[in-house]
Amino acid sequence: MSGIRAELAAVQKKVALYLNVGRYDAAEKLLKSTLSTHGSLANIHNLLGVTYHKQSRFPEAIREFKKSLRTNSDFTEAALNLSVLLSDLGQYDDAKGVFEQAFKQVRPGQRVPDLVLGRIANHHVTVARSYQQSFMTQEAINEYRKALSIYPKMPDVRLDLGRLYLNTDQSDKAFQEFSEILNADPSNSQALLWAGIARYKSGKPEEARQLWRQAQAASPAENGARALIKGAGV
Repeated sequence: MSGIRAELAAVQKKVALYLNVGRYDAAEKLLKSTLSTHGSLANIHNLLGVTYHKQSRFPEAIREFKKSLRTNSDFTEAALNLSVLLSDLGQYDDAKGVFEQAFKQVRPGQRVPDLVLGRIANHHVTVARSYQQSFMTQEAINEYRKALSIYPKMPDVRLDLGRLYLNTDQSDKAFQEFSEILNADPSNSQALLWAGIARYKSGKPEEARQLWRQAQAASPAENGARALIKGAGV
């Protein structure tokens, strides 16, 4: 390792320690000194952006992440950090643009962090729920589907989507969504209950009864499945 590379590696290690113990002033001072000595370096600007972000100094953090990307447009870490920050600030369109650009730079086999995927997906969930409250059902369905296409591991969102499908007489699509939840969590009582409703509405009362009994077994304190079994006469 060359002298400069070894020095920069030592700086990054020390900054990580500073950040872990909340010594933000020390981290900022060291990073600024490094930039003054060595000029613009993408990883150092990125670390300075992280330091500012941890202090809620958002404009300065954005500035440093952008400097990092101007220095190295392929530096995915800075792009993802910027996307997360913009999303936190409610600047969803800008966050999405940065995210999409970063995604193009991701090498085959390289994984985009769940933190970024989840926050971008949550933007679509927020929009979906606004549509839902305005009785714009199809628009809400579209946004829920976008959210799940970005980050599928959101069972509560999938449950909401399934119920919207039921409300629009799309029982088979609803059942598919509830089944996705059950594939990951077979004892999810809400997914079992709603899957049973979907099957009942599709004219399959025997399957409905089986699912409701499973829901009742998974959550004995839940009266919904018992009431459905009794009320449906199955």
